[in-house]
Amino acid sequence: MTGLNNKNVVWCTLYHPSDRDQMSLSDAPLDTRIGEVLPVLIQYGWIHVDTVEDVAAVNKNLRTLIEQRKLRRLAVRVTGFPAELRVRYWLRVGDVSTLMKEIPNQLSSRTLFLKLTEMESLEDKAPLETTGVEGEIGRDIERTFPANPFFSEEGDGRRQLGNVLKAVAVHANDVGYCQGMNYVVAALLLLVKDGQEASEVDLDGLSTQEVAFWLTLALIRRKGMADLWKHKMPGLSQCIYLFQQLLKLHFYDLSAHFRQIGMHSSILVTQWFVTLFARVLAIPTLARVWDLILLDGWKAVYRVALAITAELRPKLLAMDLEQCSEFFRKNPKLGLEEAFSPDLLMLRALKFKVTRSSLKQLEEERHLEYLRLRLQEAPLSEEHRMLFPTLEHGGDAVAQRKSLELIRSKLQRFDTDVASDTVFLQHKIEAAEKAQAQAMSVRYAIAYELSEVAIELNERMEIKNRLRSKFRKLMETAITEATTSSTTNASTSAFPMWINPFEYINERMSSCFERLPLLSSYLDTGDELHGGDNDTDDEEDEEAQRN
Repeated sequence: MTGLNNKNVVWCTLYHPSDRDQMSLSDAPLDTRIGEVLPVLIQYGWIHVDTVEDVAAVNKNLRTLIEQRKLRRLAVRVTGFPAELRVRYWLRVGDVSTLMKEIPNQLSSRTLFLKLTEMESLEDKAPLETTGVEGEIGRDIERTFPANPFFSEEGDGRRQLGNVLKAVAVHANDVGYCQGMNYVVAALLLLVKDGQEASEVDLDGLSTQEVAFWLTLALIRRKGMADLWKHKMPGLSQCIYLFQQLLKLHFYDLSAHFRQIGMHSSILVTQWFVTLFARVLAIPTLARVWDLILLDGWKAVYRVALAITAELRPKLLAMDLEQCSEFFRKNPKLGLEEAFSPDLLMLRALKFKVTRSSLKQLEEERHLEYLRLRLQEAPLSEEHRMLFPTLEHGGDAVAQRKSLELIRSKLQRFDTDVASDTVFLQHKIEAAEKAQAQAMSVRYAIAYELSEVAIELNERMEIKNRLRSKFRKLMETAITEATTSSTTNASTSAFPMWINPFEYINERMSSCFERLPLLSSYLDTGDELHGGDNDTDDEEDEEAQRN
């Protein structure tokens, strides 16, 4: 694809589909074809986010398709922002335009910057006091990237770095200055300078120093760096806690090894978080990392930290506490400049699943742990002192109050949730009780009817047994009378002799059957009266005939 414009790649792919897709793709609508081809081109790194945005600008359907499939984000993750357009994209995702609208008295960016630094022009050097915040800035300037020619004594980097750091400290006076900001601002100056030299992209008239100033403010106001750069770094303990939990989840063996040798994970990641990896990564790799951080926020920071930890893991598992301390002291860059190319680091970082919801859940667990430790009277362990510094006597009152407010709001939300759940469950219980009462009434009605049927059945069984007994007695009487009659009247023929007994029985039984219509119906239809005793009755009839 060398020498071929990204837009040409898109249109050539769309209008000259491969043989395999000739039938299905060529007949499809153009928007559908673009939707199928574009993700493939992005995955292979053949087009960048600027081309994706050009395609999105064609029509509403394509814009909707690209937004639904999050193709802009995919392009940034795969190839990053284009180098010649990187600074402009950073200004956009950092919401710098909104920050500039908040300038008091509608001052221009240049006027505000010069006013904050007490300078007449951008070529001047801001005056710095030797004490306080400005004294810290002056001392840290000389220690920032001393091997880089731009920040050497002959270069102009130190002057620009001091100007930007002073402007940030004065403008964001609630944050001030923290050691670590110097590396972030220095890296921004290098990246902005290199980007402006490589292209002629207009940055709305902003100078290199102004761009670095506004991007640093964007990190503070929009990307959550304020609590890491404030006095005593109140947000650092939370970041360390979250990373420690992620370390247990993804590298349990390394987490257990740290506990065994008495090393805390804060030694590993403090400078990573405070400097946003500016002290350990090469500038080209750092640019790709910041692309992801400005796009995805803090979940990208943890992903990159886990990827770096995975690279260092074999070495760290073989070290004891003293060796680990010596390794970090002598290797501030940890050998990562040679270990990672930008693409390789992004590929490994994106393999770790870290979501905003998972980070939020870990933060909630931390607040609950804070509450538990605050309520108990046992002394704090060294680890708890590090993870919850505001628990110690005389800690940061502002951070302590903020933590308590978070816990209070969490408890209030729990109360609201419990109240709504209670009402909902009460309705459910009432409905269940009503359904149970209806079911019990039906059950009682059925049980009553069943008992009535059982009583009636027992009564009929008794009637049946009495009738059977009476029938047998009458049968015996009839047979006896018939036998006696046959012996006294021997001249009568045999056939008429047997008719009389059955007529007699019929007459004697008819009165019983008339009183029981149900049973007499069997006689009218000629059915058998006692189905269960058919064999017994037939045997008695045969015996009577033999006699």
